[in-house]
Amino acid sequence: MVVLPTLKTIKLEYHEPGVLVMVFNRPERMNSMTPDSYREWVQVMEFSRAEASIRVLIITGSGRAYSAGQDLSGQTTLSSSPADEEAIKNDVFKRNQVTRKLTKLLITSPIPIIAAINGPAIGYGCTTLALCDLVISVESAVFRTPFAELAFCAEGCSSVTFPRILGPSVASDMILFGRAVTAKEMHARGFVGRLVKPEELMPTALGLAEEMARRSQVAIRASRTLVRNKGYIDELLEANDAEMDELYKRMISDDAKQAIMRMFAKLQSKSKL
Repeated sequence: MVVLPTLKTIKLEYHEPGVLVMVFNRPERMNSMTPDSYREWVQVMEFSRAEASIRVLIITGSGRAYSAGQDLSGQTTLSSSPADEEAIKNDVFKRNQVTRKLTKLLITSPIPIIAAINGPAIGYGCTTLALCDLVISVESAVFRTPFAELAFCAEGCSSVTFPRILGPSVASDMILFGRAVTAKEMHARGFVGRLVKPEELMPTALGLAEEMARRSQVAIRASRTLVRNKGYIDELLEANDAEMDELYKRMISDDAKQAIMRMFAKLQSKSKL
């Protein structure tokens, strides 16, 4: 019997013969990610490596969103107190290291990962999809990376994966201009593998995962090693380090603080209407 970790922001399910389902479980916040969310996702990735019976990982979201990306409501870089500056930098650095580790675990996952997109996929919730083996999406989902709007930069290896999958122009449109792209277009460009109706999403994902779990694991690992060859993995690992180095600088910058404050002011203005 597989004993699953008990987590706060993520729900886990195990399905025979070896499928682990990970569910972002903050539906009231559109599954936006807190520091706990990143740490728990790391736990899931490490658990899936250590538990020999797990052969496929499915990632999905609860409620109406897959993930809204980083939860900025507790963003410590908003503080302007000089006395707190060093503590802020240390906090951002620690969170940066967790995200760096998580991305590395996704890149080097020894088992296939299926992303089942039930709604909007934003920021890190969008970029890391390109590190999965298969993305299945409902037709109504949208994909967006609002980095420039927040004075952040590309992450989740999107500086490599997005141009490669989507083409340079669409990649720039998303990363630099923050354009929201529909599931239909992402499917046409090869980012999304399969489009399904909402009621078909989890049955499809589970069916594929269970079928894969029953097949020769040696053969599947061999094919994944050929598709995700060492040169590509090394390129992703290098991109991850470069992105996270730059993202740390961005997140402690004055323009990022100002961008986040503008965003909150805009949201508060809308909430009063």
